[in-house]
Amino acid sequence: MLLSIVRPKNTLRNQILSIFAFVMILVLTFVGILTYNLVSEIIKGNAEGQIEQTADQALGRVDTQFETIEMITSQVATDPAVQELLQRELYGVQTTFAERQSMNEIINSYQSYTTGLTSLELYFLDQRRLFPLNELPLTSRIHPVWFSAAQEARGQLVWAGRDPLDANSFVAIKQINLIDEDFQRGGYLVTKVNEGYFNFSGAADTLDIQNEYAVVLDQNNQEVTGNLPADLSSNTLFSQEEVVDVNGEEFVRVETTSDYTGWTLIIFTPVSSLLEGIEGIGTAILIAGGVGLIIFIIASWIVSNYLSRPIRQLTHAMRFGTLGALRKSQRISSTREITELNDTYNKMVETTNHLIKAVYEKELLKTQAELKALQAQINPHFLFNTLEAIYWTLDEHDEEMAEMIISLSDLFRYTISDVQEDDWVTICEELMQVERYLHIMKLRFGERLQWEVHMDDELSSYELPKLLVQPVIENALIHGIGEKSSDGLVEIFIKKAKIPSYLEITVKDNGRGMTPAVLQKIRNSMDTKLVPESRGTGIAMKNLYQRIELAYQDYNHAGLYIESEPEAGTEITFILPMKGEQKDAQSSHFDRR
Repeated sequence: MLLSIVRPKNTLRNQILSIFAFVMILVLTFVGILTYNLVSEIIKGNAEGQIEQTADQALGRVDTQFETIEMITSQVATDPAVQELLQRELYGVQTTFAERQSMNEIINSYQSYTTGLTSLELYFLDQRRLFPLNELPLTSRIHPVWFSAAQEARGQLVWAGRDPLDANSFVAIKQINLIDEDFQRGGYLVTKVNEGYFNFSGAADTLDIQNEYAVVLDQNNQEVTGNLPADLSSNTLFSQEEVVDVNGEEFVRVETTSDYTGWTLIIFTPVSSLLEGIEGIGTAILIAGGVGLIIFIIASWIVSNYLSRPIRQLTHAMRFGTLGALRKSQRISSTREITELNDTYNKMVETTNHLIKAVYEKELLKTQAELKALQAQINPHFLFNTLEAIYWTLDEHDEEMAEMIISLSDLFRYTISDVQEDDWVTICEELMQVERYLHIMKLRFGERLQWEVHMDDELSSYELPKLLVQPVIENALIHGIGEKSSDGLVEIFIKKAKIPSYLEITVKDNGRGMTPAVLQKIRNSMDTKLVPESRGTGIAMKNLYQRIELAYQDYNHAGLYIESEPEAGTEITFILPMKGEQKDAQSSHFDRR
């Protein structure tokens, strides 16, 4: 059993439907992607703003904890007992063991205000330890660079980083200024802070974000507290990009710096956590796009059917033309363009039916004309036979007139021969026709008419269109020499042109010539193919120019050129390609007079 495959027809309706659907899919895809990305950026932007606010709050709590250390150390440094001991030491009074031991109660009273301060250590100006009681000097406790930093701070707490003697603690140093001695330097207070003192885990708890990383860096970019992974590179930590890669996952990096301590808080939040729920938005966009596409396809089908229905109706009417019966299409109520197309077709049907009838009638007339043409073919032969009879009659009585009659017969025979078969002649044949015409015209002008032919005999066998030179001679006699009373001379020059493989044929007369205005009109009629206003030379030149264009349309240099001056004559030059084979020079009978 043969199965026939039904293929969808390539109809206008299907094309419109396909194009509309394709464009709608592109638009929905573009809008969906743009909307999804825009919503993602908005969610990320809002989340980043919230993270920045939380980071500011978390760093504010760190500042508060640092401020607490600042406050306690300031109270210790301004305590009257501490001030008195350091002041007495400044005047050279040695502090007793009992006085140093009494510091234990004072220090403990301040240290009890907060947790995380492991110890408070007092040092004299010469870096000897005042409290605790061991004799460890300050230079063995922290690096000397922090002494200078404390002096520059002038009583402000200076964060010195990790404790060199305890990796689980930090140290801070403050210079003690003596109030009663115009705030002269009296000693140093070193505070040991437990690394768990600064706790900012509330940042992650506030955002309820999983796998979030955060770190607090002091003014020297040393970590104070944080939960960064051990393999996090410094390039990632100090990157200036908003989104960084941590262990193959994208994180949003938020950084904020405290104006109070100069410390920096950096938070790394996973992008996936920020975009939770965006999948639901993507699903909604897909559903909305699918519903919109279905609605658009239905609407496109209705529109395409509305547009193609009048065209199908018009096509149905056109099919009858292939059966030989053209009929008009019914009036279509559709768009202006379709209605105009239908009206144009109806007018075309009306015109075509009229032309069919006219052509049929013309075919009948053509058949009748052909019959009459067959009958008229004997007329030229009758004319030739009559002229020859006159020639033989005059030959014995008037030899000169008999020669004129035979020249006229040859002139007629040359002119009215079948153009299709003899449209091209040799230069020799064309010049013989010119000579016949000049002999006949000599009856009119008498001895006043003279002519000369200058030609290289080797050029006589090349071909050119028939009757190309004779009309120029005719114009020279009628419009040039015939309108003046003095003797007239017509000169014909045939030679090789300066352009290789081209001939130059020039006809020159000493007739009346033309004014510049008349000459320009003739040239314009040739260039623009316009018929000149006055008949005569202009129409003849235009016809010759068109014949040259048709005969030599594949040759760029072929052309016709006219030069003329009033009372000085006219010169017409043909530039023609050498066509035909060169043969031995033919003998010519030109009367070069």
